[in-house]
Parts: sequence; structure tokens; C-alpha cells
Amino acid sequence: MFCVECGAEGPTYDGLCAKCFAKRHPVVEAPATLDVERCTSCGSFRLRSGWSKMDRDLAIARVLREQIPAVAPFERVTFTSVAREEDANNLALTVKALGRYRELESVQDFRTRLRIKPSLCDSCQKQRGRYYQGILQVRGDGRELTPEEIRRVRTFVAARVDRGAADGTFVSRTEEVHGGLDFYVSTNAFGKTLARDVADAFGGTV
Repeated sequence: MFCVECGAEGPTYDGLCAKCFAKRHPVVEAPATLDVERCTSCGSFRLRSGWSKMDRDLAIARVLREQIPAVAPFERVTFTSVAREEDANNLALTVKALGRYRELESVQDFRTRLRIKPSLCDSCQKQRGRYYQGILQVRGDGRELTPEEIRRVRTFVAARVDRGAADGTFVSRTEEVHGGLDFYVSTNAFGKTLARDVADAFGGTV
């Protein structure tokens, strides 16, 4: 087979050799800038699926996949990138886009700027507004909790909240009241789960 563009002999794709095909068909339309929101409180990134906590490099990979589609006739595209921090909210990206069309793989290199927009995720907005759906009340059985028990319960709940933070669950505030502690929880479902965990850890009942 001969390339109709340059006459080179070898495999062709829609009549073009790989080199001429790459010249005529870019893998992607390289944008000058990309934007992504990042929560200034918890560090989550706002992606197509919603707010998500993840490493910055993983977030960059997701942004590239979500915001830069393959240009026809390329059917799929994968990205690798190197980020250089210009300042706290701007990253200079050197990107390699690998496009696939039939048996052909074509590489396109480009540069773009990722602009990180400071914001607040839904969960942190609610937390700052002291939002809650339920109250988990921790009490002693016919007695007041000791200072040591209060400290241990606080520590346990804080660790449990940290583990569930990716799900958007939180405790908006904690109050030490007569006889024990009140935890203001983001959802009733989380409150029930947390109540069972506290009961299991400290030998209580729900």
C-alpha cells in the first residue's frame, strides 16, 4: 500500500501513512487552560462525578480524561503528564496524548495550564454552617462519664469521622453536656452507624 499524500510504501490508514495521518488528524484539541475547583477546607477536587478526595496527580489525570475528548477518527485517548507548579493555584502541564485508531497509535504532545479554583465542597459548606440531621448522645449507665472516658470517646469519634470523610460525613460540633457528650452528625444514617461503633468499642448499648 502507498500513502496518497507522500507516496510512502507501507501500512496506510484511510489512505495515509502513520506520519501523514498524524499531521492531518490531531489526537485532541489542546486547550490553553483547564479549570478545576478544589475545596480550601478539605482539599477535595470537584470532578464530573462530584467532589472527591484524591492525590493531586490522580486529580490531574481525571481532569485530562474528563475535559479533553479524543478527536475523530481516534476512538480512545490516554494521557500522561508532568506538572510544574507556577503558584499555589496554577500548574503548567506538559502532556502526552496517545490516541488509538484501528491498529494505529499516534502521540500528540502539548502544554496547557491547569487553573485550580479555590472553593468549598458541599460537605464543608454544611459543616461550616453547623449543619446536622441528628444528635448522637453518649451517656454513662446511671452515672456521668469520667474525664478519661470523655477523652477516649472524643478521640474515637474523631478517628471514625476521619475514616468516613470521603463519604461526606462529618460531625459539625461536639458539646460536653451534663452526664456525657452530644455529637451533631451530618446524617441520621451516619449517626446510627457511629452509635453502633461507639457501643461496640466501649461496651454500651444503642
